[in-house]
Amino acid sequence: MNNYRMIVTDMDGTVLGTDHKITKDNKIALKKAEDKGIKIVFATGRFHESAKVHIDFLEEKMPIISSNGSIIKNPTTNEVLYCNSIDEDKCIRIIDTLDKYHLKYQIYTDEIILQKYDTEEEKQMMIDFIKTVFSDKTEIIFKKDLRDDIKNKNILKFNVMELERMDLIDITRNELNEIEGIEITSSWGNNLEIMSEGSTKGKAIEFLANLLNINREEIIAFGDNYNDVSMIEFVGTGVAMGNAEEDVKNIANYVTDANSESGVAKAIDKLVFEKSFSI
Repeated sequence: MNNYRMIVTDMDGTVLGTDHKITKDNKIALKKAEDKGIKIVFATGRFHESAKVHIDFLEEKMPIISSNGSIIKNPTTNEVLYCNSIDEDKCIRIIDTLDKYHLKYQIYTDEIILQKYDTEEEKQMMIDFIKTVFSDKTEIIFKKDLRDDIKNKNILKFNVMELERMDLIDITRNELNEIEGIEITSSWGNNLEIMSEGSTKGKAIEFLANLLNINREEIIAFGDNYNDVSMIEFVGTGVAMGNAEEDVKNIANYVTDANSESGVAKAIDKLVFEKSFSI
C-alpha cells in the first residue's frame, strides 16, 4: 500500500460539484483519509475567505493555499505562513492594460474582492455571479476605477474575464507578458489569472511540504486546469479530473472521473484504500 501523507486538491472543477459545493462522496472520502492520518490541503485560485467556508467537515484545519499559491494561511488562527504579493507599480501597469481593452476583472486580497465594473447592469451581474460561486459573506468593493483601492493592500491576484471576445484574452496575455515579475495562468478558457512571479500551486505545496517534513512522493494532487499543472508535476502522484483540460490529463499519472461524478472520492478509494475499480 502506498504511504501517502498528504492529499492536495483544487476546488472549482475538481472537489466541488456543479453546485460549487464539495460533493457528499468527496467529503466522505476526504474525511476517511484524514482519519487515516493524511493531511488534507486545499490549493485554489479562490481567495482565502471564499475557500475556508468549505472545510468545516474536516477535524484538522490545514493551511489553505489560495490565489494560485500567492498565499498560504491558517484558516483558524489567520496566521500567514507565506505571501507573495504584487508590487503596486506592477498592479498599476496591469490595470492600465486591462482597462485599455475594457476587460472585466477582479482583484483579490486574502480577505476581500475588488471588482471593476462599468455599468450598473454589469455590477449586478457580478454580484449575482460572486454570490453563486463564492459565498453570501464575501466582501466586495465595487469601483469603476480601482487604482486608489490597491494602495496599502496585499494584492495577490487579478482574475480577468472575457465572455465574448476570446481574441482579447490572447492579445492581453501577450501584452502582459512584457511586464517583468508577474505570473500568468488560466483556470478556465475565458480567463487570465495574474500573480506575482513565483506564485504557483506547485511552489506553495513544496513550501508547505518542507514545513511539514513530507516528501513529494508522499503527496497526491488533484486538478483540472492550467493553474493546477505545477502541482500535478511536483507531487508524486498527480490526478487529473475527467473534465480536465487535455494538457492536464497528459501530464497526470492518473485520470479519474469528472468533478460532477465525485472523481476525487473514487481516486482516493483506489489509490489510498486500494479498492478495485479503475481510474
